[in-house]
Amino acid sequence: TVNGSISVGDEVEVTGSLDSTNGSLSVGARSTVARSLETVNGAVSCGASTISDGISTVNGGIKLDGTQVGGSLSSTNGSMRLTGGARVAGDIVIQGKNRPGASKKRLEIRIAEDSVVTGNITVRDPNRRVTVVLAGGAVEGEITNAEVVHETPS
Repeated sequence: TVNGSISVGDEVEVTGSLDSTNGSLSVGARSTVARSLETVNGAVSCGASTISDGISTVNGGIKLDGTQVGGSLSSTNGSMRLTGGARVAGDIVIQGKNRPGASKKRLEIRIAEDSVVTGNITVRDPNRRVTVVLAGGAVEGEITNAEVVHETPS
């Protein structure tokens, strides 16, 4: 869709990708998306579902609660939150250059509640302000160009 959000309920099988230009994407629990989730101006949120490929957004955050992602996560101007044992098989990449205004907004990548990123976390521009918060979660790969904070889970 071009101007609209896409919402997939619980226990639904999507045989392709979900794409939106100006809208958010949400996937309910126990659902499966056979390909990727992509939006330009919108957030992405997923319950305990399976996304076979990656998830990307330019101007929006990504929230995964128990979601299994077979590919990578990518954003330019959005924070990310992985909870409930979410698992990302690929990398997390923060795209884009530090443009005017972007330096004021610190992005946060929070990995909590036994969630795991098996790949790397890479911030492409070393001048971007990004914090990776590990609060009971883990990154198996390397973290590049981001501040790392370890929090004790509550």
